[in-house]
Amino acid sequence: MDPKFSYDTYMEIVSRTSLKTLDTMRCISKDFEKLTYDSYLLNLHKKRNNIVSGFLVLKSRNGWEYTNEFAPAPESNTLDLRFLPRNARIVASSDQGLIVFESPHPRFHRHDCYHICKPATKQVLELPNPKTKYLTKRVAMIVMGSKPLHYKIIRLSEPKPNIRYGQYTSYRCEVFDSKAWEWRLQDHLILPYCVFLSNEQPITTSGSIYMLLTNKEVLKFDAYTEKWTTFSSPVQTGEDHGGDGKLVKYQGKLGFAYMTPNLRSLEIWVLSVDELWEKLHVFDMQYSYLGETIEAIYDSDTRVVLEHMMTLVFSRFRGGDYISKIRMFKGGYYPCRIFPFRSDFEPAHSGFLEDHPGFSKSIRVLANLSGFRIFHLGFSNSVRVLGLTLNPSRPNLESEVFLGISLWFDDIDLQRQTGRRPPATGRRPPLRL
Repeated sequence: MDPKFSYDTYMEIVSRTSLKTLDTMRCISKDFEKLTYDSYLLNLHKKRNNIVSGFLVLKSRNGWEYTNEFAPAPESNTLDLRFLPRNARIVASSDQGLIVFESPHPRFHRHDCYHICKPATKQVLELPNPKTKYLTKRVAMIVMGSKPLHYKIIRLSEPKPNIRYGQYTSYRCEVFDSKAWEWRLQDHLILPYCVFLSNEQPITTSGSIYMLLTNKEVLKFDAYTEKWTTFSSPVQTGEDHGGDGKLVKYQGKLGFAYMTPNLRSLEIWVLSVDELWEKLHVFDMQYSYLGETIEAIYDSDTRVVLEHMMTLVFSRFRGGDYISKIRMFKGGYYPCRIFPFRSDFEPAHSGFLEDHPGFSKSIRVLANLSGFRIFHLGFSNSVRVLGLTLNPSRPNLESEVFLGISLWFDDIDLQRQTGRRPPATGRRPPLRL
């Protein structure tokens, strides 16, 4: 940083930048990177830019009923998730404010539908479906470009029993690329005998997805080369070694949080650019107890723990002071998945919907000629409801446009699920300009 400007001046400037600019500044130098992860700056940035930050919590009751709730971080606004369909299940999130969720199909109840969504603006886009007959084990999403929006989704599921993999653990691997707009089946992921994916959420950073295995090795998926590799975690944990370890994201890097066997200290390790583990901090945990399980590291001073599977707690590393507590157990629903989340309220770029390969030319023309801005708002039974910013000079088009576009999307859904075009029964109202 330029010594002509004071630290407070940089703090004032950075706190007024957009979320995307903040991420870009982290790549300039180590000094800027350290500044942008300062807890005071992050709280100031949230207030001045209307940023929501916290955790999306998927909760379950009876093993088949699901609901989603947002747990806001300190100094953050809340987020309403009630626009999501009933029994929707969030399966992945990204640092750019996007999530992936699956929900039961409104008509074909044995099928699940996959969607990408920006919850802050309630923009939803239905994705082609993977082979949902295979039980989903893990889903992760990584954004590779913002203009135009480019992302990949990886889905690991249980394969059919196969004699070739009898001595190994195997997972069926599918990759969705938003540019190709299709799921591609890759070679099965083969792990050593009796080695499985641990019950943790994948960590995405620097163009890669990381998952911890039960043998305490780290599984890495490179989103650019689409290759799998493994490497060792910094500390051996488990029944033979004691202690407990968990993959976390620490200041934008892959981290490893290790609780020592006596539960008195927490070690924070970070993976360097050379893929070598470095121990950054050792925090005194004398105020912790057995009922706590660490879920994430929110910022350089704050950890997030789950107390007795009921309460999400934000607390300081030093001193163990509680910042806020959010009760998660409500109405018989227990938290089963927790996803870090942050977002602004800027709508996803204008191609969020128009980039859909099935978006018909006629609707593009309609949007252009009528002065509409088309994006998803949510769901109404089996018909997608689209929000339209109407041209004030043509107010009489509202009902016709809603009906015509909704019917068009309904036909696309039927054709995708059955492979057949919808029957031509009856005459539909014309879509006039």
